[in-house]
Amino acid sequence: MAIYTYKGYDAATGAARKGKIESDSPKTAKLRLRQKDKIIVSEIKEEVSMEKIRAKNSLFSSRVKPMEIAVMTRQFAVLTNAHIPLDECLRALTAQVESQVLQGTLSAVREQVSEGKSFADSAQQFPAVFNRLYVNMVRAGESSGSLGVVLDRLADYMEKQEAAKGQVMSAMMYPAVMMLAQVGLIGYLLMSLVPKLQKIFISLKAPLPWYTKLTINISEFLQHQWFLLPMAGAGIFFAVKRFLATKEGRHKFDKAALEVPIFGPLIMRMQVSRFTQTLSTLLASGVPIIKALEITKNIISNSVIAEVLDAAKISVQEGKSLGVTIEKSNRFPPLVTHMIMTGERTGQLEEMLSHVAVAYEAEVQRKIEGLISLIEPVMIIMMAGSAGGIIASVIVPMLSIMNQIR
Repeated sequence: MAIYTYKGYDAATGAARKGKIESDSPKTAKLRLRQKDKIIVSEIKEEVSMEKIRAKNSLFSSRVKPMEIAVMTRQFAVLTNAHIPLDECLRALTAQVESQVLQGTLSAVREQVSEGKSFADSAQQFPAVFNRLYVNMVRAGESSGSLGVVLDRLADYMEKQEAAKGQVMSAMMYPAVMMLAQVGLIGYLLMSLVPKLQKIFISLKAPLPWYTKLTINISEFLQHQWFLLPMAGAGIFFAVKRFLATKEGRHKFDKAALEVPIFGPLIMRMQVSRFTQTLSTLLASGVPIIKALEITKNIISNSVIAEVLDAAKISVQEGKSLGVTIEKSNRFPPLVTHMIMTGERTGQLEEMLSHVAVAYEAEVQRKIEGLISLIEPVMIIMMAGSAGGIIASVIVPMLSIMNQIR
C-alpha cells in the first residue's frame, strides 16, 4: 500500500480536483477515483510508501509532534461523534494531517482496521506515535462503546499537557536570554577590554593587585585555551548522563531535586498535577485502576514519585486504599491524599483527582511566575556585579598608576 497525490477534474462539472488517496498502485488509484468519485485523473504520483512510513516511524518518531497528534485526536473525536464509520474516519484523517509519518501511520492503522482488527490493537504497533496511555484509553473507549467521548478526553489531556510545557518554556525564555547576554558581556570584556589594558600594565611594569592578576589570568585562558571549556562541558554532560542512566543514580538525583529549596516544591507540584490529571483521565475513560496506575507510573519523570505509585498499585491490588498508601509515603502534600481518600469513600475518585489537577496546575503557574519575578532582579544584579567587578579590577590599578605619575 502507498499514498498517492493526484490532480484531475470532475467528470460531471469539469471542476479541478486534487487530493490524496491510498492504494496498491497508481492504476488502481485512478480506477477507484473514476468509479467512486467520478474524477478523471490527469496527474498522479506516489507520496510515501508504507515501508518508508514504518521505517520513519521507528527511526524518526520525534518528527511527529505531540500537538499534531492532539489535533488529529480532536478531529477523530468529531468524526466519531458524528457516527462516521471507523474506516472512513481514518481515511479522512489520513488525507488531512500534514506529517508524512503520522499520515502513513494512520494509513497503516486503517489497513489493519479494514482487516477486522480494533483501532487500539492496530495503533499499539506504532508506539512511537501512540503511547501506552493513548492505546489503553482508546481500548477502554472501544470496549464501552464511547470512543468519541474518550477521544475528546484524550485530546483535552494532550492539549493541557502541551499548554503546560509551553508555559514553562515561555517562562524560562527570559532568564535564558538574560544568562546569554551576561555570558556575552563577560566574554567581550575578558577577551577585548582586558587584553588591551594588560599591554599597558606590561609596558609600565606596574605592580598589580591579586584580583587584577586573577582577571588577567582568566582572560589569557579564554584567549589561548578556550577550547578546554567545551571539552570539559561535554565531559561533564556525558558523565552526568551516564550517572542518570543507572537506577541508583537516577533515584539519587530525583530525590535531591525534590529537596532543593524553592525548586523542590515546584517540581513536586508539577509531578502532582501530572499524576492526578493523568489518573483522572484514565479512570474517567473506563481504564481499570490497576492498569491506570501502571500507565501513570510510567509517564511520571521523577523516579521517587514513580516508586510511590508502583507501591500504591501493589497495595490496591491487595485491596488496600490508594489514599492511605500514598499518605504513608510522606511524599505527597496532605491535600492530595485527603482528596484521594474522600474520592474513594464517595465513589468519585476521578472527579476529586480532576479538582486536584486543576488546583495544582494553577498553583504551578503562579509559582513559576513568582520565580521569574524573583530571578529577573537577581540576574540583573549578577550581570551588573560581574561586569562591574571585571571593569573595577582593571580600572583601579590604572587609576593608581595615574596618581603615581602625577
